[in-house]
Amino acid sequence: MMERKYYNDIDYKPFLFYVVFGVSEDNMQVSKTKHHVDEVPAGIDVMCLNRTNNNDYIENFFRGAIGDIIKERNEELYNICREQDKCVVIQGAAIEDATFDYMRNIVGVMQAFVDNGAVGILDLLTFTLFSPKAYTEKFFEKDINAQDHVVILISKTGDNYWLHTRGMSKFGRPDISMENVAESNVPLCKNIINQMIYYGGEGAVFKEQIKINLSSEESYIVNTEFINDFDNDDFNNAYYKISL
Repeated sequence: MMERKYYNDIDYKPFLFYVVFGVSEDNMQVSKTKHHVDEVPAGIDVMCLNRTNNNDYIENFFRGAIGDIIKERNEELYNICREQDKCVVIQGAAIEDATFDYMRNIVGVMQAFVDNGAVGILDLLTFTLFSPKAYTEKFFEKDINAQDHVVILISKTGDNYWLHTRGMSKFGRPDISMENVAESNVPLCKNIINQMIYYGGEGAVFKEQIKINLSSEESYIVNTEFINDFDNDDFNNAYYKISL
């Protein structure tokens, strides 16, 4: 088992949403030994789609804001994935989350698809499209660390910056938002958020004030406010509004 060191059961289950392009059920050849897969985690569905029956659903992955973002980051890979006639959607809320085993199993399932013909993997929660090679190098046979599975987005708002995460729902924890950050403080605040990602991934729950240690000589008091809004488009998740 891959323990989550600070896990508390708050009945807030990890939600995952991936699309694997260029494969179908025929490509799901999973090896327990090679791919480190015991099972498809309870609560997670694996759905095989094709252009003949599900064209509109598949096209939605390439349209709107999501499509614009993944196309801008890698237009060649975007076009390769869009040309595919079939894909597999891996989606749902993992029921058992006291360990990282659910994520290890899903990483292994997707690696099995990579080994059997996948041309790209889309992480809908972080708006990230991975090539097969990039996916394997970043995730397969690695320790599970939320910092690898969550992104920190930085946007300019007036004279200052807004930093916020996407992807913490994969660990059953709120995302993190920090507003009105001066440009000179962006690196510091990014480091603080990155530490919160790590501890949140390990199962920690943040309440009011927390202490973040960046080194033996650097520590910061962070104020946290839980915002219970799962319907916002910025996160598609509840989030912590934080300040120093």
